[in-house]
Amino acid sequence: MSDSPRPIEVVLTAAARDALARVGTARRGALTLVIGNGCCDSTAPYLFESYLTGPGEVALGELAGAVEVVLDRQLVPLFAGHEVVIDVVEDPAGDSFSCESELGLRFTLARLPALHGAATR
Repeated sequence: MSDSPRPIEVVLTAAARDALARVGTARRGALTLVIGNGCCDSTAPYLFESYLTGPGEVALGELAGAVEVVLDRQLVPLFAGHEVVIDVVEDPAGDSFSCESELGLRFTLARLPALHGAATR
């Protein structure tokens, strides 16, 4: 058995890609999608502008060519070997710090299937 970490792939649905583009045109600073271990929405993805990545977070790459994705380090074993699908839903009454909430939207984790036949634990 290999000791190397299993990959984590983050992908966007078409609706989430469109929402990211809309937020990107409305904001000036760099955008970061954070999948954390927060108190209120647990692992709900949050989109922040001019975010400073902390020591307890791992960079997973970029989405849509410009949005950095970071994951809480404690969640890496849970997400390893999975495809993390980011979707978006309408949430006109949402009261979130996440940038897309200004558009009446909320990012969600859609599903976590295993990557290309990777074994899950």
